This record gives sequence, structure tokens and C-alpha cells, in this order.
Amino acid sequence: MGTRNEVLIGQRIKVWSAFDSCFYSGTVDDFNPENNTHKITCDSGEVEILCLDSESWETISNCSLMEREVQPSDEQNPLHLQQW
Repeated sequence: MGTRNEVLIGQRIKVWSAFDSCFYSGTVDDFNPENNTHKITCDSGEVEILCLDSESWETISNCSLMEREVQPSDEQNPLHLQQW
């Protein structure tokens, strides 16, 4: 078993963007131990290289994703779905 950082590879997470005041979801694709950064591919297709130690983030469980998909407010605001 790898380190805590390596174990995140393949996990779905959401990262808080203070600039946009919302969470962005994506998948952890890689970890670079030399500079302690993770490669995150966001659902929007954007790729971010982040040091998760200095970010506000949490893992996304399958249960919370399913709950998120049935929120009626999302139907009226498709941008909200993209950013989540």
C-alpha cells in the first residue's frame, strides 16, 4: 500500500475554489512526490496541479453523487451542475 497521497489516485474529490466560491469535482490522476502535488482532472476537462495539503477538499462518495443528481434546483441551473 502506498502513502496517503498515492492512495488518492483514482479517487473522486471536490476542491473548493475561493475565487469562484464553489466546489469543483474531478478525479485524482497522479501524485508527484518531488513537489507534493496531485494532478486533478476536473469534470469540465480542465487539468489542475494542486498541493492538496494547502487546499480545502474532500472525497466524493457514490452516495453523495447520487443525492446530488436528483436535486431539482440543478435542472434550472445547469451551470451549478458543472461546477459541482
